[in-house]
Amino acid sequence: MKKLALLFMCVAVAVSASALVKSQGNAYRTVDKMAHKTALKAPSRVDIITEQPEGTEVNYMRSGEYMAVSLYGYETEAQSGRVKVVYADDGKTVYIQDILCYSEGQGVWVVGELSDDGLTISVPLGQYVAYNEDYDYGLILDWGSTDVIDLGDDFYWLDFYYEDGRENVNYAVDPENGTITMLDSEGDMNNPYPYNCVATGLAGVWSDDGSVATIEWNSTWTEMGETVPAVPANPEAVEFFDCGDEDGYTRFDFNINLVDVDGNPLNPDCLTYSIFTDDDQLFTFDYETYGLSNGFDTDMTEIPYGYSGYDFYLRRVYFYRTNTGDNPMFTWRIGIQLNYTVDGVTNKSDIVYLEVYDHPSAVNELNEGKTVTGVHYYNLAGQQVAQPSGLSIQVTSYSDGTTSAAKVIK
Repeated sequence: MKKLALLFMCVAVAVSASALVKSQGNAYRTVDKMAHKTALKAPSRVDIITEQPEGTEVNYMRSGEYMAVSLYGYETEAQSGRVKVVYADDGKTVYIQDILCYSEGQGVWVVGELSDDGLTISVPLGQYVAYNEDYDYGLILDWGSTDVIDLGDDFYWLDFYYEDGRENVNYAVDPENGTITMLDSEGDMNNPYPYNCVATGLAGVWSDDGSVATIEWNSTWTEMGETVPAVPANPEAVEFFDCGDEDGYTRFDFNINLVDVDGNPLNPDCLTYSIFTDDDQLFTFDYETYGLSNGFDTDMTEIPYGYSGYDFYLRRVYFYRTNTGDNPMFTWRIGIQLNYTVDGVTNKSDIVYLEVYDHPSAVNELNEGKTVTGVHYYNLAGQQVAQPSGLSIQVTSYSDGTTSAAKVIK
């Protein structure tokens, strides 16, 4: 299956160099529905809120820690990204988009209630933050504690304990400092052996089996200031996976830190990213290939931050092609650049590349001191051509009788 359409991405990528990280493989998970009563009470089908509700919108930057769990292990890291909060006109109802760091980019809203004094927000547990209609399951809010036990030999046991009787997650609102802080949570992502991570906080559990996908603690959201033009900090190019099959799905993983070069927060609504290959060649997600399945009606070269579609995730994009066939995407590298547009002014980060294959010029470096006696080009059928066109093979002959070959795209 290409992807289970929800949130496995969050543990499939690295994180920024500034984040605290502990990542391990081979983590076992207990699946005990009786320990996860919130999952048992979840409806088999639910209509989640994806359209922004009416009210006053306030954007916050998140901080704290979280753990993400997958079949491949667990990963702990610092929270980052944006939380969008809408305060309804009734003075009581509060809507929070992507309440879990793990689910950012899904664009799902949950409902909470503001206390009479405006200093506390209570959000009922059991709400969905993601839902897969094709498979009739989703990710719901829960509260509890987890620990990771080191079993040795790079194996770990992960347990999640539901807090019986808990119905809400509560946040303290500090209007003077512009912060919202989760109450009652705590954790240590670097706990000494044998418990590698212990935490109590807001969790996301899968409604089909009650197993935990994520838990976060020490969460604090800080109100963003005025949106002004800025140069975005460079993204990170993390991993490229080639499916090796024209009918498969090649992917590119990356990280985007929502700060400018001075460390100030950026407004995600003003941020897009572009993909480049080889010699700064801009990649186009054409409508014919990507439009229908991803909900856009024109060719796309700038993808909005957090855009969610069949092939677009918060930290990953998929391509309907392999790099090993007759029409590769690139010959040696793939990269990402950020674009930040405010009041008609666009500032860009550097293009950050991931070198997947040897640079064609490396052949020249290995042959320093030799004399080039001839350069010939061949198409993929092995026929010599006068000039390269599309993907071609460049064969260089040297004075010592040796030759070298490199793929070139013109």
